[in-house]
Amino acid sequence: MLGAMPTAESKASTAQIVISCAIAFVVLNVFFYFMSTGYFDSHRSLGAGAAAGAISSYTPAQMTQVRVAFGVFTAVMAGATIIGWLRPSQVGHAIASLFGAFYLVASIPAFARGAPAVLGVAWLVSGILLLALAWQSYRKRSRASWAMLVAMCGVLAMAEVFGAPKLARAVDVTLWLAMILPGLKLVALIALTSVREDYLEGALAPA
Repeated sequence: MLGAMPTAESKASTAQIVISCAIAFVVLNVFFYFMSTGYFDSHRSLGAGAAAGAISSYTPAQMTQVRVAFGVFTAVMAGATIIGWLRPSQVGHAIASLFGAFYLVASIPAFARGAPAVLGVAWLVSGILLLALAWQSYRKRSRASWAMLVAMCGVLAMAEVFGAPKLARAVDVTLWLAMILPGLKLVALIALTSVREDYLEGALAPA
């Protein structure tokens, strides 16, 4: 059966979410620019003589790097939000599957390079579960798998928010780039939650 053609109301809703995300992107980056300027100005080291108190603790390159990283973070989040609005089920399951594959692959060097055993086990188990649950939820329309997948996205997002500073230092990136990982899981969580009606008892009957 052919899919329903997009209605004027759905097109208007899509336009609204795109405009809202674009405005949020601009406003957040302008706000962050001025706030970061104040932060950088407040972190100055004492210099000698006439330069006393005028030496910034951050170089112009470091300031630009932080602002660009925040711009990348907000751009990724805005783009993922828009696509998630248009295709919530596909986006939610795709993000979960991609992270599942990432954790599964990352567990191999974690074991090989002598990383803490708990890290390798956590990545291995998380990867297997995310891939299995995403498959069962999307292909088999399993309500239990969908519920577990939503819970895992929420738990992992929360854990990685607190772990982002350590991850940023470990891989030598800015905090905002590290925040993309929990941010995408939050998008997956919201996208999957928005299709909860597809997993009601009445909607699970085969067509």
